Amino acid sequence: MTSSTFLIALDVGLSNPVAGKSFRDIISQGEVLGISLDGKQVSSILNNSHLLSLPDGVIYHPANQRLYMTNMGVPPLNDGSVISTRLDGTDPQIILSKGQIHTPKQIALDKDNGKLYISDREGLRVMRCNLDGSGLETLIQTGDYKTPSDASDSTKWCVGIAVAPKRNAFYWTQKGPSKGAQGRIFCSRIDSEGERQALCLINHLAEPIDLEIDQESNTLYWTDRGELPYGNTFNKVQLDESGLGLKKEVADDRTGLKHEILVQNFDEAIGLARNPEDGGWFVSDMGGTIWSFDSDGGSKSVVFQDKRRSLTGIAIARE
Repeated sequence: MTSSTFLIALDVGLSNPVAGKSFRDIISQGEVLGISLDGKQVSSILNNSHLLSLPDGVIYHPANQRLYMTNMGVPPLNDGSVISTRLDGTDPQIILSKGQIHTPKQIALDKDNGKLYISDREGLRVMRCNLDGSGLETLIQTGDYKTPSDASDSTKWCVGIAVAPKRNAFYWTQKGPSKGAQGRIFCSRIDSEGERQALCLINHLAEPIDLEIDQESNTLYWTDRGELPYGNTFNKVQLDESGLGLKKEVADDRTGLKHEILVQNFDEAIGLARNPEDGGWFVSDMGGTIWSFDSDGGSKSVVFQDKRRSLTGIAIARE
């Protein structure tokens, strides 16, 4: 990358050719890419099969200039992990080793307090740890993954995660069954006495995936890979001053929705990242495309596309 600001994109590797390959080979084809904001420059940051196993979530910490990435591991085994590297893929570190977390999905950074927040899908929980992996704790538990009825209940699967230290709040998605319109977004307080209470902000969503919170405007954004017309969309909702409720609890008279759909027609939307240069957005999808659009959802265009790739999490990095 010649530009100081660029995209980090995870390729989970599942769109690579599978003929003649073992399942282990197939799930070990993940790669971390560096992509310029205009999509014209692409480089491979990391493609080590020993470090990557179905990579899903990524964040960049500007203070130490490191990437933090989640590996889902081999489904349905309890062998997820979290790793960290420098921006060029060097100095790999294991933050959470295999088995400390089940199937980690999106990862969020609390820069103020040096904490990582992680949604653990098949682990049925939201977890938090220090930047080096110490102090690992479970903040929210939606079920017991060792109980078959809980493990198979996708309404309990935690996928997206966002944290707002200014509001003393964090947020997560429970996506529900594929294309099932049973998705929900929850929130809870970061600092809480006793057992944390999970507050449902919004329900009956198509299939919400990744989250991002704008603490300045108190707006929550998310991707959704559910069924049309409400799925495969980019969405937002305005929160109240506390950050623990919606500013408008009543659905819109015309749309019947409590949230706004800004952009639609993605190919299994996953990652989202805000463009620091103009306030617009990038969204990645499993179809191998990264899209960009304005803050109001206008001017949607393709930044990068490679149908041999299946993109999951994205982040903005600055050297």
